[in-house]
Amino acid sequence: MNILLSCIGKRGYIADYFREALPPGSRIVGTSNTPWSPGFSRCDHTALLPPIASDEYLPRLIETCLHYDVGGLLSLFDPDVCRLAPHRATLGEHGVTAVLPEARAATIAFDKLEAFHVLSGLGIATPKTVSSLEDAHASLEAGALSFPLVVKPRFGFGSAETYVAMNRAELIVFFHRAPDMLIQQYLDAEALNVDGLGSLEGRPVAMVPWRKLLSTLGETERAETIECPELVSLAESLVESLGIIGPFDGDFFRDAEGTLSVLELNLRFGGGYPVSHMAGADFPRRIVGMIRGEAAYAPATTYRRGVTMMKRPEPIAGPVVSP
Repeated sequence: MNILLSCIGKRGYIADYFREALPPGSRIVGTSNTPWSPGFSRCDHTALLPPIASDEYLPRLIETCLHYDVGGLLSLFDPDVCRLAPHRATLGEHGVTAVLPEARAATIAFDKLEAFHVLSGLGIATPKTVSSLEDAHASLEAGALSFPLVVKPRFGFGSAETYVAMNRAELIVFFHRAPDMLIQQYLDAEALNVDGLGSLEGRPVAMVPWRKLLSTLGETERAETIECPELVSLAESLVESLGIIGPFDGDFFRDAEGTLSVLELNLRFGGGYPVSHMAGADFPRRIVGMIRGEAAYAPATTYRRGVTMMKRPEPIAGPVVSP
């Protein structure tokens, strides 16, 4: 069975994890829109595709799947997840099991304003979020918001263009740094994460809570698995409520009273997944079983607590470049 990892980027280690789980003779296909993709070095086949916003993107992706006899597909890039999620059925018609969320879940996760409204409607704690300076000023006057405030893109990822405003002057400057910015209450609380996996039917399969020890520009550099059953329960309820399919990385906060809040959901393998894998989660093996139609796994939290992970720079040869 061949697997395609769309928008593989730097995450070649995900290909390594799948290689350990796939049957003998299986191949891993990596795609990107640039040959300067380090993850290509861990794939058996690679394909350069048009930008994901192009009308040619989906036809070329399907063509690649057919050419390499791909049986399962995952994406490692947030905008790509949102682009492909509405086409799960189309991919299925071509024999490809797309381990991707339903379109609604993908939109909720990628659109931070929509996420605020949906989570609030479900009664799940999440930082108050507004989308205009006028609403922010009104909320400040009413006491519904207070400084410091986080200013970030509505459709952002990887912590790009994310700022902390300490006063109104900074708030105005940061809000105009990029289009479609949001203003969000800053939570002075403990940051926690969960690596989770939803079945093809949108039910919880496995959850691993962990603590981020170091992050650089949104990329997890050091992490440690922890014991936190209440966080696992919250993550499982999110899978059930939103119908999350496939791997996801959830960012949470826990305040001094123990209240958990949802900050963001990334519906793909996150940068901290290696710590969960090292602790025994092995999501790729579970995903391969799902694609092969094996019996659904029961929710499981069988992972080792206190496992730590760190990353290191690793130079590799790049593509051939003409002089």
